[in-house]
Amino acid sequence: MPTQKTWWGNAFIDSLEAFIDSGRLQRGRAYRTDSRMLKFDIKANRIEASIRGNINPYFGITKEPRYRVSLAFETISAKQWQTIIAKLCDNPGWISKLMLNEMPENIENAFGQSHFLPESYRDIKASCSCPDDANPCKHIAGVYYRLANILDRDPMLLFQLRGLPPVNLHKALQKTELGQVFSEHISTADKVEIEYQDHRYSEFNITARGDSANQTKAINQAQYWTMTDWLLPQKDEAITEINASLIKKQGDYPEFWTRSNSFIDAMEEIYSTTKRKNKKTLSSGS
Repeated sequence: MPTQKTWWGNAFIDSLEAFIDSGRLQRGRAYRTDSRMLKFDIKANRIEASIRGNINPYFGITKEPRYRVSLAFETISAKQWQTIIAKLCDNPGWISKLMLNEMPENIENAFGQSHFLPESYRDIKASCSCPDDANPCKHIAGVYYRLANILDRDPMLLFQLRGLPPVNLHKALQKTELGQVFSEHISTADKVEIEYQDHRYSEFNITARGDSANQTKAINQAQYWTMTDWLLPQKDEAITEINASLIKKQGDYPEFWTRSNSFIDAMEEIYSTTKRKNKKTLSSGS
């Protein structure tokens, strides 16, 4: 049963199974969890991890061992990246996906012989301090599965591991005409100021719409929630649609989202349900 949530996370594991025995690789699933993974650091193209091993008196291991795992991804040269980026910038579908931190399904077509996903042991130098000399041991395999889980929510990380920081990729994409449009569309403020009243549940002062004098009317909490007629949109007032770019920027599986279903799909369902249930209310003023 797949442990990854996205097609991209599964594609990473599939690429490993193309040159690694799947049985040895799957032994590492149990070692990807927080209870086993004591340390997991990513810097440039390297991953350093510390993993709890097993006590086994039969083999003379009476104290819980700690094993060090190191992975180093083979990077693509700067010259090759220039060619790859040029191909990415020529494809509107790739630009739109990558600008939203999503991975296009056919992106490998832009890499040619360089390839993006690992294809052999030469693409990843792996080592572990455990007694098992095989590659991968279950601890190395655990790091692979942990990385696949991270790629579920942050697919752009693979660009970094292959030698191109995602910020550099986005800068290159933003230089294209379509990239500029997408950049303006998805750009949002990092901080949003929240306006609030110093008092609670007192009368609200709200400017009445459609009033020639723009008079301010005072209403209480009960009136506010019953939505009196003058609070509803007027005939010449269009209902503003929700811009979901902030939701899109989070990706299908942001770090705070622990459910197995897509965060974007869940938000779209909430928006569509809210709009459907409140259709009469929202349109009654037109």
